[in-house]
Amino acid sequence: MSQDYNAESVACFDKHAQRYAEKYFELHDYDRHYQALVDRLPAKAPRLLDLACGPGNVAAFVRRCRPEADILCVDQSAAMLATARQRLPGITTHQADCRDLSALSPCFDALAFCFGLSYFNDDDARQVLAELARLLRAGGHLLLSSITGDPADSGVQLSSSGDRVHLFYRQPETIASWLAAVGFGDLELERLPSPANASQATVDVVILARRIDSP
Repeated sequence: MSQDYNAESVACFDKHAQRYAEKYFELHDYDRHYQALVDRLPAKAPRLLDLACGPGNVAAFVRRCRPEADILCVDQSAAMLATARQRLPGITTHQADCRDLSALSPCFDALAFCFGLSYFNDDDARQVLAELARLLRAGGHLLLSSITGDPADSGVQLSSSGDRVHLFYRQPETIASWLAAVGFGDLELERLPSPANASQATVDVVILARRIDSP
């Protein structure tokens, strides 16, 4: 069996976790979107899953706003999880492939999935979104962000450090249709330019959605 294409991307994040954190952890471009998710958390004992958490940007924001929240950070990169624990002492972490979250129970009030979708091909991306729908309780809220672009540009690319990553571009409407297909509604979609310090200029999409039916 050939090596999973996603393994190269994970290896790149493992290799450069600290550098990535130094570049993006203090970034505030998405704070208003994080706040929108916080505003949708239940009043008592909210449970949040920060999937493909990286150094813990979303978790850190939510913890500042709602220190009593029960937050689980999940990433496939062990080095990213170590960085998240370093920056957020006491945070709960779990190492897992986003395509298989069977070890997790469907008990979350909110879920953040920020810039992880772009590292999966279309079939795997839809599988990940189905996992998100399973884990989020009916009425719970999702914050999803992704780079967008022409699908024809998808494939192997070199990171700023010269490492190979597999990136998959798609249009915001495609992501929105996939979310609707697995039970998300009330979608709020916004396009915005990538951060000034991004490795390459792209158009990003941020989507807020609500789980409208039971898993």
